[in-house]
Amino acid sequence: MRLEKADLKRKLRVVTPMLIFLVIYMIFFFLVERIEAGSYYVPEVPIDHQIPFIPAFIIPYVMWFPWIPFICLWALFTDENAYIRISRFLMIGMSLFIVISALFPTKLFLRPETVPGKDFCSAMVRYLHKIDTPTNVFPSIHVYDTLVLLYGVFIGKCKLFQNKIFRAFSILLTIAICLATCFLKQHSVLDGIAALVLLILVIVIYDAVEKIVKKKKGNAVSDASSDNE
Repeated sequence: MRLEKADLKRKLRVVTPMLIFLVIYMIFFFLVERIEAGSYYVPEVPIDHQIPFIPAFIIPYVMWFPWIPFICLWALFTDENAYIRISRFLMIGMSLFIVISALFPTKLFLRPETVPGKDFCSAMVRYLHKIDTPTNVFPSIHVYDTLVLLYGVFIGKCKLFQNKIFRAFSILLTIAICLATCFLKQHSVLDGIAALVLLILVIVIYDAVEKIVKKKKGNAVSDASSDNE
């Protein structure tokens, strides 16, 4: 895939809002994480305590980190419309997560006190627990972002996104990542459900607003044409 200089400049303009957002998001994320709340909401349900702790799920859990830039960059260079929708949904959901975390701080008490074992997965989980606090978990951004990426794959028009094998792989990876948040005790079942509900609301509201904007633009063009006659 060869891009001309003008194309690269356009891609840079398209991706710039997301890059700026990520810088701002990380600043607010660390602020919210570091601020000790006076009290926390605990979004735990009985089924959370029935789910076993399985360190091996750290593998799909960390695959989330390269999966996001891969899908976003592939869409950026092969299906700009899909990229714009994916990036906007990511920014909307992650912004709402910061607001929710600031107004309704949450905390989980599901993690085991210690993670025994000298294997790679157990070591990775211990490191994860060391750098990631069990606070501000509702809704699960891990789940929300993963669902947005899957949505992006299914609305994409590029060959890769329409490939049946790739779509099947995307579904399986999405399921594995979502399950990992519970089997690693990073999130409760409610956190995941809230992420799904949030995405549905974002899609419905975004589509409704988009239709209104297009209708207004269409009316404006019609009025302008009538004035010129």
